[in-house]
Amino acid sequence: MGSSHFTRPLATPGGSRAADEVAAGRPGLGRRLRTLAGVDEGVLGRIPLERTRYVGLGGVVLGTAVVAGISMWFALSQVLGGAHVAMLIPVVVWALIVLNLDRWLVSTVTGTWRARLMLLVPRLLVAVVLGFIIAEPLVLRVFETAVVQHVINGRETALIAERDRLLECNSRVPGRTSGHRDCTNARLLTSTADADLNRLSSLERDAGTLRTQVAADRDRYDRLVDQATAECAGESGEGLSGRRGMGPLCRRLDAAAKRFMDRSGLGENQRKLQRLEGRISALRGPLAERQADFERRLDARVEERLAAMPGKDDPVGLLERMRALHEVTATNVYLRQATWLLRFFLILVDCLPVLVKIMSGTTAYDRMVDRTNQAQEMVYNRRVRLDTEARLEELELRARRGADRRRREHRALDATAGTRAGLLP
Repeated sequence: MGSSHFTRPLATPGGSRAADEVAAGRPGLGRRLRTLAGVDEGVLGRIPLERTRYVGLGGVVLGTAVVAGISMWFALSQVLGGAHVAMLIPVVVWALIVLNLDRWLVSTVTGTWRARLMLLVPRLLVAVVLGFIIAEPLVLRVFETAVVQHVINGRETALIAERDRLLECNSRVPGRTSGHRDCTNARLLTSTADADLNRLSSLERDAGTLRTQVAADRDRYDRLVDQATAECAGESGEGLSGRRGMGPLCRRLDAAAKRFMDRSGLGENQRKLQRLEGRISALRGPLAERQADFERRLDARVEERLAAMPGKDDPVGLLERMRALHEVTATNVYLRQATWLLRFFLILVDCLPVLVKIMSGTTAYDRMVDRTNQAQEMVYNRRVRLDTEARLEELELRARRGADRRRREHRALDATAGTRAGLLP
């Protein structure tokens, strides 16, 4: 009887309106927000002035869940390279997970301040870890322009460097290799013209040597012929007699020119040089075609290798964005400070439910929940004890009844045995 007046809500305008909504089965927005804060409306109905506090707490919980959903949307769009309607499913699931986790984190913690602190500090640590997870995609989204541009510049630099490495490690001249670059996994084609190229090089060396010798011998032979012709023509000059006709000196100079021609083998060397040049020309034609085909195939393989690398128009993945953000902030102090300030802000936003719960202290609702829990625990313990006692009494009663029944049966057996004994002669 003494508790009947305690369960009646205070007569306040807000309390009567909320009570009317509950009675009519039309829970308003405030009631839904309080549900997100894990409030027991039955207990809160006794202290309606606390409703505003828990409406605000529920709004904070809802806000962190919305931020978590937005973060998941950005993360998935960065991983998948674009937005898709199907992404709404994991986004909603993640938002509900964060919502229920925050709902548990801000659930009523009762007891002494030390006991509350021992429970709230681990919850705050959980909120901080969750805040780091939620903050990173949002940070990447805010600094997306700088991050994406850094990734594009890095891709272009990597493409240029890889192209240079492939071209240097795959020389267009067969048989020529790079000796000062790392060509691991960079050899694309092996030319089949190496043997012909070596043969052509050998022929060109022989032809060059022979051409030099022929030129020198030809020059000397021409000088000897010119001297003999001048002597026979009667021209005057050094070593000439100045007499016209086939004189002794004319015949001697002409014979010297012929002897030089025979001894030097100039005629044979000229014919040999012509044959070498013919072989070189015959070999250069097919070799040029094969070299052109080799260069075309090499260019195709180089472009194929470069096409396998990400280009500037390809989507930028989440890991690339994270690495690019680290590289950009490593060289820009202002940007590094801005990113960490934004991270701390987003972490603080995600920790708001627990922080609000800590700053609120022990409220009247918390104390009433504590008393209600204690009362329910006492009622439950008393009920268990009474049930146990009743069962024990029932067992004892059954045991006594069983003992009485057995005694009666023994007496009946004894009486039957005595009767039979009296009837015997």
